[in-house]
Amino acid sequence: MLVAIAVALVACGQGSPSPAKPVDAAAALRDGGAAMARVKSVTATLKFTKGTVSFQGFALSGAKTSVRLPGDSDTTYTVKQQDLSISIEVVISNGHVFVHVPFSNFQEFTGANAAVIPDAAKLFDPATGLPAVIPVGLDPKYLGTEAVAGVSSYRVTATYTPDQVHAMFAQITPGGNVQATIWIGASDHLIRKANLDGPFGDGGKESAVEVDIAGFNAAVSITSPSP
Repeated sequence: MLVAIAVALVACGQGSPSPAKPVDAAAALRDGGAAMARVKSVTATLKFTKGTVSFQGFALSGAKTSVRLPGDSDTTYTVKQQDLSISIEVVISNGHVFVHVPFSNFQEFTGANAAVIPDAAKLFDPATGLPAVIPVGLDPKYLGTEAVAGVSSYRVTATYTPDQVHAMFAQITPGGNVQATIWIGASDHLIRKANLDGPFGDGGKESAVEVDIAGFNAAVSITSPSP
């Protein structure tokens, strides 16, 4: 009887799953940056959930963009003025910047006027955008594994300096460090989601933005409009 019990215990021990290996947060960030550096096209949705970030004199509430690297993008910004929501479309193609506001035709912006328009493609630039900045986050921590759009993803937090955030978002200069939570595909290492929280709102006030990323290397049609 004792022998049978001992054999059963050994069998149970052999069938128990081994504990999962801890995820190296810094390595996950490096892998995420490398994977994003190879992306040729992408879509993204931004949603501001706290604070006020102004765009062309309006409060920015969100944006949807399609990007074809290295430099083409078609982005619709949703802005608010009091209780009125307005959509502003920005198409950047072959170095030309076109802006469309309601009740008007596309207008081409040049020089200083074009320079202040956010360029969504730069967010994914391998040299200065997400691929370059994400791997150098300070104090990275692994928080667990979650599904994002049906894909198993590592959830990692890290801290980024004002200069690092400004490199990704040229129109934003935070008043201090920004905390980021980043979801990185466990198998393909692509960054599918990122939440940023810190003093990057107007006047250096606290703000938060959610970024959802999809459409990796899918076909993207971006055509220069006739101004």
